[in-house]
Amino acid sequence: MMYSMAYPAPVLSVALSADDTRLAVGMASGVFSLRRRAVSAKEQALAAPAQRARLGTHAHFTRGAAYKGGDDDLRIEQRRKRSLADYDQFLRKFEHSRALDAVLANNRTGLTVVSLLQELVHRDGLAGALAGRDELGLDTIVRFVVKFIDHPRYTSVLIKVAETLLDIYGDLLHQSGRIAELLVRLRAKVRTELRLQQDLTMVIGSMDMLMAACKVSHAAAVPAIDAAATEKPSIQT
Repeated sequence: MMYSMAYPAPVLSVALSADDTRLAVGMASGVFSLRRRAVSAKEQALAAPAQRARLGTHAHFTRGAAYKGGDDDLRIEQRRKRSLADYDQFLRKFEHSRALDAVLANNRTGLTVVSLLQELVHRDGLAGALAGRDELGLDTIVRFVVKFIDHPRYTSVLIKVAETLLDIYGDLLHQSGRIAELLVRLRAKVRTELRLQQDLTMVIGSMDMLMAACKVSHAAAVPAIDAAATEKPSIQT
């Protein structure tokens, strides 16, 4: 309750004017009360255009648009619809090559680029997105592959990308010194990763042998302990 009014007798009827400025009250004692609310200059300025606007006109439908509300009014902010990224817009149009160029051109994170490459694989559009490129277009893609080929989360997708590039441009890659240098770096990085995987496999095999030997020793020691615990001591006379 924001306002209260006191009357000398019980109220029988109440009426309010259309502009919310006058209040008429009839009481049981036969007294009629008419109260008028003071209208501020701001309310008069807002109400004046609406009164002058004719029904059906543009001014009639836009009346009250300039009203900002009071300090105690509850404001509900309009949420703007989040726009799609440029590469997502190209994907919606099935422009796979342009989507790949867009995601590589703006220094996006590796996860974003790999996610788009994974989407192209699911759409069977990876070969089409990689085909028809010049030396500059290939340079950006190959550099990304060289940088993240050994990342555990990206390896499976980037291996597919590297295989597709070799299938499409295998006979032409030697014509570009820049691309040939990147491929040499890629080969060296893959070899290093393979040696690391082999060393890890050997370490895991050695640990499995040690764990198996420990289990055998433990299994042989348990019966001996049980037998010693159940043996009855001899009585000497």
